[in-house]
Amino acid sequence: MLNTSYVGRTLPATEPHVVTAEEIGGFAAALGTKSDGAVASATFLVSHTLPAADRLIDDPDFGLDFTRVLHREQRFAHVRPVRAGDAISCLVHVESIKTVAGNDVLTTRTEVTVDGEPVSTVWTTLFVRGDA
Repeated sequence: MLNTSYVGRTLPATEPHVVTAEEIGGFAAALGTKSDGAVASATFLVSHTLPAADRLIDDPDFGLDFTRVLHREQRFAHVRPVRAGDAISCLVHVESIKTVAGNDVLTTRTEVTVDGEPVSTVWTTLFVRGDA
């Protein structure tokens, strides 16, 4: 079971990471799409928001066993596209933990910024299987 006292917590912001054209192109290639490398796809930020939550995932007091996780939902609210050269930072919030039939449903909200200006908000919902 996840530690529900974490609801409302915010992780420290990630250090700014400069997005490269190669990164954008590599993400597009992994999806089987084409990209000129200048503008990232709408889902590109997953490659940054999930690692931004590693401190939460790796925290033994939080109680998340990633071998029991099923990705349930991903939502985006974009202010503008991510472009090559943007130095993005991620701020992860533990938005909710709900228990349903002995399983936990975790939702995080990650605010993505460039120079303090909003670029996107990304919600990730994970289903965490409880003990059988």
